[in-house]
Amino acid sequence: MELRLQTTFLLIAGVFLAANASAADVYRWVDENGEVHYSSSLPPDFKDQGHDVLNERGIVTDEDQSLTPPPPEAVPEEEQLQELPRDSSGMKRPKALYSEAEMQRRMDNFLMLRYDSEQEITGAMNVEIKQLEYDRRLLTTTRDSMLDSYRGQIRQAANRQRAGQQVDEKVAQEISQLQTRLAENSRSLDFMEIRELNIRTEFGKQVERYRFLEEEWAEEPTDS
Repeated sequence: MELRLQTTFLLIAGVFLAANASAADVYRWVDENGEVHYSSSLPPDFKDQGHDVLNERGIVTDEDQSLTPPPPEAVPEEEQLQELPRDSSGMKRPKALYSEAEMQRRMDNFLMLRYDSEQEITGAMNVEIKQLEYDRRLLTTTRDSMLDSYRGQIRQAANRQRAGQQVDEKVAQEISQLQTRLAENSRSLDFMEIRELNIRTEFGKQVERYRFLEEEWAEEPTDS
């Protein structure tokens, strides 16, 4: 008798738990506008349409594959070659407004409109280099001044050490600061050298292109 009561109790408990689990189910469905909805009951119009069933813990217990987003469409290889690299967000970058040939043509037109001769290109280069030389002289003057201060501080610190005295902390800090500034100044002067080389290289390319275009345009037939 006791065993029968226990069995009956377990059956009733199982039915009760199953009923609670069913009541906690959530339906996930998509309306005609493509919006995803979650509800405790499925609208009558969507019972025969695709939907997912989630339990009380949010786990999908009955999945409709039609609600799974389709994989992205494959991009044809020829379009991949034309597509620019995506940015950090993964979005496509806009396509270039001009092809490489069109861009080169525009640059050539600008070059020929800007300069009337090779001498003008060389003159423009010399103007930039002259400005660079001015900046370099300022940096060199600043470097020489800092070097004088640095050597003076070093001599002062050395004299105190020879006299058995401790180097003042302020002097040590000034020496360290001067070392940092001298290193920055040296990097700036190195950059000036690289900058001058780049200027000469860039204007050299413009001169070569100008010569090529002059010869090419001179060979084009003129309308009689």
